[in-house]
Parts: sequence; structure tokens; C-alpha cells
Amino acid sequence: MRENTNIQSIKVWIFPTLLSVLAMMIWNDVNEIKADVKALMAQSAIDKTRIDNLERIIYKKEASLPVDRPNKELVFESFAILPSNRKTIKNEKNEEILF
Repeated sequence: MRENTNIQSIKVWIFPTLLSVLAMMIWNDVNEIKADVKALMAQSAIDKTRIDNLERIIYKKEASLPVDRPNKELVFESFAILPSNRKTIKNEKNEEILF
């Protein structure tokens, strides 16, 4: 009978102790994961800044502007409709273009 009560008292002390150790291990792992996520977020922000700066260097413009913009707009001096329903356009060099 005495031996049975000793085993019961050991069981009563072991269960909370094991539960506490397990909880401490989980808490430690969660804190490590939080630290890793913070470090990865900071590194991601740094990488994005570097990529934006490289795009500005490569495209010589801000990264948000389109790359293929026309350099010069076409401007015509005059436009006339001939009686034969043909279109004549004179450009800046006075060359006639018939359509």
C-alpha cells in the first residue's frame, strides 16, 4: 500500500514538470521563429530597395515610368485634300507624301 502511494505522488509531480518543460520548449521555438521572420522582412525591404536602384540605373529613369516612350512626336506643316481624293502631306523637309 505504501509503495502505491509513493508511485501516485511521483506521477503527480512528473506530469506538471514534463508539461512545463514542453511548454518552455515550444515558447523558445516560437520566439526564434518570430526573430527569423523579422530578419527576413528586413532583408526583403533591403533587397527591394536594391532592385529599385538597379532598375533606375539600367533604365536611366524612375522604375515606375514606361521604358518605350517615343523620343519625338511627328509634326506636319500642312495638310490638304486634292480634288482627286488623294491626300498630300508635307513634312518638315517639304517632301510630299501621297496617300
